[in-house]
Amino acid sequence: MITVAAIDDDRMLLDGLRTWLAPVEDVRLVQVAATVDGYLDGLGGADAPRVVLLDLNLRDGSDPADNVARVRAGGGRVLVVSAVPDADGVLATIGAGAAGYLTKSHPLDVLVEAIREVASGGSAISPELAFVLSRDARADRPRLSPQERAVLTAYASGATLAAAARRAGVAYGTAREYLERVKRKYAEVGRPTRTKLELADRVREDRLDLGGPGR
Repeated sequence: MITVAAIDDDRMLLDGLRTWLAPVEDVRLVQVAATVDGYLDGLGGADAPRVVLLDLNLRDGSDPADNVARVRAGGGRVLVVSAVPDADGVLATIGAGAAGYLTKSHPLDVLVEAIREVASGGSAISPELAFVLSRDARADRPRLSPQERAVLTAYASGATLAAAARRAGVAYGTAREYLERVKRKYAEVGRPTRTKLELADRVREDRLDLGGPGR
């Protein structure tokens, strides 16, 4: 059973969400709140739901990226839901660690599939929003060559460096050099990658696994 919470200040939407999800056998809405504070208070020390649906713009004026970070700190994986495909919102919330971003225009079955994907440890990004991410040219994203990206994504996915080299079609020594370049480039933009886990975080934050062009 996938437990879900929803944070949205639209009471009608929350009531509708309860009704819509009720027939879905593997998804259970266990908590709703109008603010992140209300959600965190409602946990009361209990385990967080596996997936938290978070409205992009709450009426309390809270910062979307900060909201994502706070929900993640509480233990939930975040799926941002927005009324509009806001490019800045996509970039900010994914950068803060959201595992997905959907607009409210999608039908319920798309939302349910996104919840399942996020609950399983994956990400849920619609094609049009994936394009936004692939065009991200923020200064804190280093320019990686296609070869550097290939080694990074393979290695960060859990492969050994030798296996990453084979996947990228390069020699072990070359792959090691590429990986060191990647680490230097991230350090230069203030995003150090000292461990394999941090490298995996950078792949997720920058959506390098989307198959976009190297930059």
